[in-house]
Amino acid sequence: MVAAAGLVAVERRDEGGCPQLDEAAGERIELVQPNVGIVLGDHTSSYDGDYSGTLYITTRQLIWLSDRDLHRGYAVDFLSLAMHAISRDTGAYPLPCIYTQIERGDNDEYEIGEDEDEESEESEITNSGDLSKVSEMRLVPADSNALESIFQVLCACAALNPDPEGEQEGEGEWFFNADEVLAGGLTNINILSQQETAEGLVQDSRFEDAEEELEDG
Repeated sequence: MVAAAGLVAVERRDEGGCPQLDEAAGERIELVQPNVGIVLGDHTSSYDGDYSGTLYITTRQLIWLSDRDLHRGYAVDFLSLAMHAISRDTGAYPLPCIYTQIERGDNDEYEIGEDEDEESEESEITNSGDLSKVSEMRLVPADSNALESIFQVLCACAALNPDPEGEQEGEGEWFFNADEVLAGGLTNINILSQQETAEGLVQDSRFEDAEEELEDG
């Protein structure tokens, strides 16, 4: 059984200030996006507009490094990235962003719509620095036009890292599907399943805002 590593801290960089890669295993950077803010956990009530970070998407993981604090950074590998989506719903978050759900390092399954007590606990843990409990992360680029390219590269790199257990069991579900997201009340987001990504079906229409509000009748 492959355990999800969850969100981890990145405290070391190479001489140029970039993330250290596992080049022996063929890891390479596919996208560098400057001026990206990060929000961990359920801190959705406000945003201070701090875009002082750089997003790196490699063939194995998603990495965010602070431009101000060289000892602050976060990474999540694609086997721990349970879902990623473009969100433009200001009711869920005040700014357009990449919304992600993370399989937590303690192997507890994250359920959309978990109760307020668990969300409060996650917020407290995030503040204390225990990243193993973080199950949500938002990436907020200063240029919202970059969302589509970030999303596309995430999809392509996710396809390079299929879940070994899913392949063995023939499940092919690595991201939450639209019905599951709807059940949690998330609206106006773009969702892509791992199976669709692996089959190379990424199309421009996937970057249009999804109308995910249930209609009466």
